Amino acid sequence: MFSERDDVDRVGPAHLGIHPEAVGAERPDPRPEEAKRMGLSRHTEEGAVLYFASSLDRGKPAHRMMAWILLVTFAAPVVYTLLVLL
Repeated sequence: MFSERDDVDRVGPAHLGIHPEAVGAERPDPRPEEAKRMGLSRHTEEGAVLYFASSLDRGKPAHRMMAWILLVTFAAPVVYTLLVLL
């Protein structure tokens, strides 16, 4: 009664519940060549930030806003330190 499933193809079973035709081609790697040579992947902290920043599209307003937020986030500690030293 429960051993027969009609939602799984016997010829090509689904991998983790996802049918093989549903999985699209993998996205191209947007990292610069220098980052690839240094071994920075999206699985490291620095590589994840680099991967995220390099995947932003300057034509989309939301991506531009996120780029400005990233710039302020990384520049604020430097500016604050310079102000404290002066």
